[in-house]
Formats: sequence, C-alpha cells, structure tokens
Amino acid sequence: MAQEYETVLAALRRWGNVRPTEGGWLARCPAHDDRQGSLLVLAAGDGRVELDCLADGCETRDIAAALRLGPECVAVVPPAFDDGPGWIWPGYVPSAGLSLIDGEDGVSTLGVALDVAVRAATAAALPDGQQPQAARTVLVLASPQTADRTAELLAACGPGGERVEVAPVLGGRGGRRGLRLPGDADQMEHLLRERRPDLVVVDLMTICPYRVPVEKAMQVLAELAQRVGTAVLAVRDASKRAGWSSTRRAMEAARSSHAAAVHMAVHGVDGAMALVPVANSGWAVMGGLQFHQAGRTRPVTWSSRCARGRDEAMTGADLLRRRPASTSAYRLLGRMLAAGPAPARDVLAAAAAVGLAPRTVQRARRQLGVVASKTGGGWVLSLPGRGSSGGGAPGSGQ
Repeated sequence: MAQEYETVLAALRRWGNVRPTEGGWLARCPAHDDRQGSLLVLAAGDGRVELDCLADGCETRDIAAALRLGPECVAVVPPAFDDGPGWIWPGYVPSAGLSLIDGEDGVSTLGVALDVAVRAATAAALPDGQQPQAARTVLVLASPQTADRTAELLAACGPGGERVEVAPVLGGRGGRRGLRLPGDADQMEHLLRERRPDLVVVDLMTICPYRVPVEKAMQVLAELAQRVGTAVLAVRDASKRAGWSSTRRAMEAARSSHAAAVHMAVHGVDGAMALVPVANSGWAVMGGLQFHQAGRTRPVTWSSRCARGRDEAMTGADLLRRRPASTSAYRLLGRMLAAGPAPARDVLAAAAAVGLAPRTVQRARRQLGVVASKTGGGWVLSLPGRGSSGGGAPGSGQ
C-alpha cells in the first residue's frame, strides 16, 4: 500500500513523525503547531487520502495546501451548508441558476469550464478533490465556428470528453442565424427543456449579439436557468468588447445579483493561475484553487489550494492592463523571490537599477502578498508560504 501512496508519504515525511496506524498513518499536522502527530491520514484508494486533524480540527484544504498536495492526492468531504442549494460542484456551481467565470487577460475560462464539465459528466473527482455522487448530463452551447475547437478541448480534458454533447446552435453561418439572447429566450428555453441537461456551458459573449448590453443577456440566461431548473456555467474572457478588467467585470456581475455565483480566473505566482470565488447568493465563499493551462495536450491541470484570498487575488489581477511601472515591479519581485527568500536590500537595489521607485515596489509587494521577516542578517522578503524561519508580518519591514 505504501508504494501507491508514496507521493503523500513523501509530503508527510517533510514534517516528520510519520507512523502507521489502522487504515493509514498518523503524522504532524502542518496547519498548526503540532508536536504530538495528530493528523490522521486514511487511505481512500487510487493513491488518494482523507486528512483529519484530531487536535485543532484544521480545514482539509489548509492541510493539503501546506503539504502541497493537489486533488489527485486528497479526497475532500463535501462542505456542509445549512441552507444551500443542490450542487453540481458543492460550494462553486449550484444545480440551478447561473454561475459565471470572468477571466483575466491571457486566461482561457472556457478551458476551465470544460474541464469541470468533463469531471461532472464522468463523476470524476472535482478540481478541489470532492467526489460527485453521480454522473451528470452536460450540454455545451457553441457556434458553428467554435464547435470543432470546443470538441478538441473536450477530447484533451481526458477520458469521458465524448460524454459531453456540443450543440452548435449559437452565432450563425451560411446565412442562417443562430440563437441569441435576449431575443431568442423562448427558443433557448425549448432547447433546454427538450435536451434536459444537468449542466450547460456557454460563452457569454457568443450568446450576446453586438450592440446589446451583456447584462441583458446575462439576466435572461439567469432567469432561464432558474425557470428550467438547470445549472448554467457561463464564461467571459477579457476582450475589447467584454472589457479588459476582470475585476471590474466580476464585481459588476456580483452587484447585479443575476448570477448565483461569480468566480474569477486570474494569473497567480510562478506561472500558475487561480480560480477564485468572488461572490454568491447565500452560502460560504469557498477558497481559490490553483491550476496551470498547458495548451492542447491538457487545457487545465489543477495543482493545489490558492494561498491568496479573494481580496489579494483581485488586487493583483489585470496588472498587464495597468501602469507599466507597477507591472515591472510585480514581475521583478516574482522573479527574484521565486527561488526563495531574498535580502530586502538586494531587492530594492535591483529595483532602483531599473528605475523603479520604492513606493512602486511597496505597492507590488502588497499585490503579491510578500512577507518581510527579520533575520540575523537583516530583513528578507519572500512569497507567501516560502518565508524564512524568522518572524514578521506581511508587508512589514524595510
């Protein structure tokens, strides 16, 4: 059994005090100061484990993030909601209503949505490790121009992509007009009642005609999803028409109350990206999830929990569309601290050498969540989760 769980065991050994017990192991919990070895690690099959802190009741997602274990290694118990709706993906996508993913420039939100769709269609583990109870019927609405590309992405998502139906009913080709909202709401409702999908995936900008405010299309789509009783996962990439600021788009969508859930797909650190919940219509906001987009071979590869909270992620989003100096400082810090902590004086000297003011560097430090720690050799800066052994607080120090 140990060989099957070697990845997990290697992560546990970094914290020490790993010992076997019935059905798994006991180890130190990395999410709190644990000297007794109170983390119960139970084998769940297929190389995945369940994590249960017997001392402080630490959250599974926090333990997994500290161990740097992704959903392929950790089985997550669905969160308990006292008064939540039914779910396609508990905490992220309710089983009725509109869920929206707004993407930062350079992030493919369709790739994220299709990966979730294939997992739902095959009852495979969801991106955060939750295990669906049953497979779902999934329908992707596309235009004739995008149907082939959508099918390629589904095939690249892994086994089961063929279970997702692609309907090229949007847009138009050869003089034939496809379905659009809000004008074709009745035809769209007829289509959904006829196909009866559990989950619908659609690009919001493809379903909305030019010169029509996208808010109108989103409102009709949300009302339609509630009326039919199906989940709609809509995506919206950054563009001139949609708007380049993902933060502004997501906040406007959250204020409109049309969407049951609003998420952002943004750039993170070290080349990673993150799916970050922004708002919802009445349940606890979940934590963000890190992923990588690897092109045609695998559109999305999920890695671990995102250490940055919603506010930090939104502050750091859309940097490429901001002032060049802020973008340069952000990139400089990310590059210098990627390998580990660096002396603050060296960072400031490197910034000054390329003409960046200390105030600009300080702003980039807040956006990245850089941690400043006092050591015997002076102040050092590090990225979240990679700090030195010294104390300190985020953004403090020199």
